[in-house]
Amino acid sequence: MKLLRRALLLLLAILLAALLGFLYYKTQGVDFGRQVRVNEHLRNLKVIDAKWNESILRSRSELLGGDELSTLTDAAMGREMQGLGREARALDDPVLVASVASLATQFDRKLKLMAQYRTQSAAFKAGLREVLNMVPITQSRVRDLRGEAPQRATIDDVRARLDRLAAAALEYSSLSAPEPASEIASTRESLLAVAGVLPEEARESLLKTAAALEALVTAKPPRDEMFDRLYYFPTAPRTDSVGAAFAQSFQYQLDERELYRVYLIAYSAALLIFLAYFGMQLFRSYRVINDVNAQLKSANETLEHKVSARTRELSDALTHLKESEAMLVQSEKMSSLGQMVAGVAHEINTPLAYVKSSLESVTAQLPELTTLLGDTEALLQMLQTGDATESQVGTQFARVTAMAQDMRQHEVLDMLQRLVTDGLYGINQISELVSNLKNFSRLDRNKVARFDLKEGLENTLQIARNLVKFKDIRRHYEDIPQVSCSPSQINQVFLNLVTNAAQATPETGGVIRIVTRRVGKDQVAVDVEDNGHGIPPEVLPKIFDPFFTTKDIGKGTGLGLSIAYKIIQQHGGRISVASEVGKGTRFTVQLPVESVVQPAVEAA
Repeated sequence: MKLLRRALLLLLAILLAALLGFLYYKTQGVDFGRQVRVNEHLRNLKVIDAKWNESILRSRSELLGGDELSTLTDAAMGREMQGLGREARALDDPVLVASVASLATQFDRKLKLMAQYRTQSAAFKAGLREVLNMVPITQSRVRDLRGEAPQRATIDDVRARLDRLAAAALEYSSLSAPEPASEIASTRESLLAVAGVLPEEARESLLKTAAALEALVTAKPPRDEMFDRLYYFPTAPRTDSVGAAFAQSFQYQLDERELYRVYLIAYSAALLIFLAYFGMQLFRSYRVINDVNAQLKSANETLEHKVSARTRELSDALTHLKESEAMLVQSEKMSSLGQMVAGVAHEINTPLAYVKSSLESVTAQLPELTTLLGDTEALLQMLQTGDATESQVGTQFARVTAMAQDMRQHEVLDMLQRLVTDGLYGINQISELVSNLKNFSRLDRNKVARFDLKEGLENTLQIARNLVKFKDIRRHYEDIPQVSCSPSQINQVFLNLVTNAAQATPETGGVIRIVTRRVGKDQVAVDVEDNGHGIPPEVLPKIFDPFFTTKDIGKGTGLGLSIAYKIIQQHGGRISVASEVGKGTRFTVQLPVESVVQPAVEAA
């Protein structure tokens, strides 16, 4: 029953939070940036439509000029339509999407009509040019004709009509009045009527002129009709209606968000009242529980006092024991680290020297770079503000260019790069040594993780570099899986074994052989073998005993191998030794791949 009640309360809380989030989402402000983009697209479409109409008018008025419509494309219109379509789809309004699609259809239709108008206009202009070209040719051929009185009158009439024909053709092309059309028609009929009585050369010219007039008369009506359709094509009203639809949609969104804002205020007030009531109930329940807890606390105080008194002595004894063990372990740790510090300090000095040298060289070049940067900023300031004269800008530009070329000739940047690279290399060496030293001195000894034993061996060799740098290190690493262990504790075991091997081998000709191998399906082993003086058989059983050491007084605490034995034992593994006097010693560490590491005291 209690579980069901908690589930219902949790469901109610989720529903209330979801409703609050929904109301908050619905009250978010309208994207006015979208409204600005929509208005920009609509304005651009109007500009495109106006330019099209202007081009149509210019094409009609410039009777003999080129057809400007041929330079117009639908690229700009397509971009604006795509942008308008994106905004309509973003508003998720099917009516707006349909309106934009309809507007795009209207613009596409107008483009097609403009293509037709371009064809008809070109035909009309070709006819007009043909008429204007034929008029002077025909006039020259008719001007010198002679004949009898009736023919002379006809020839004079033809001459008069030809003199008037060019002006009549231009009037006919630019006006829609019936008078120029009537004059063109009567002129054509007159030319055809007199062509039969004139010589062959004049007759051929008159017939070509009459044919050009026929082409002109045929091409004008469809061109004028197409012009009227284009000029009064309803793209502008449709654009205005789409703009009104967008404005109405934005206004609807504003009204809707205002309404949801009222809902949110009312719901928030109701929710606050509910939470206040629920808080009062919780407070009452808390008071009741607090009273019960006080009674229980009073009843348990006597029992706790007795238990505390009886366990205090055991706790104190255990605490003292742990402190003593930790002090001994820390003593061994400090002893080991003390031996390593001298070697690590020596290894750090070498990279530190050329890091310092590189930084000093870099510091020497910084003033020149600072000067170049300052002059470059000054040049950019001149170019941005525009206050400086052309001479000042040129002088500053020449100064910056000269400094940059000088640095390029002396390969300053390449030198700095090399110095920085050398410094980073030295810092990386120092960082690697410090990191390895930190791994052996940190306090999180009980942290368990998957660990690559080969990586731990290499880190150990790095931290013990000063001890083994004159030894012949022979690695024989087989492919072994990672082990679940405390990496820092296992590293300490490796450090103790490598240190003992290095100290047991002679100064020259010392060999340390490190082997990793698998033992069965779920075990791995690490062998650390040296060619040192070996361990006598009577001493061999005691080497893992605490405080036992074969070293001279002051050179060892006798805890290294004891602690290593304890660490491996806590990991569920075992450590063994095989030695022969005069030939060397081999320590073998065997660990399970999956081990449960027991909590242990800090290892050295």
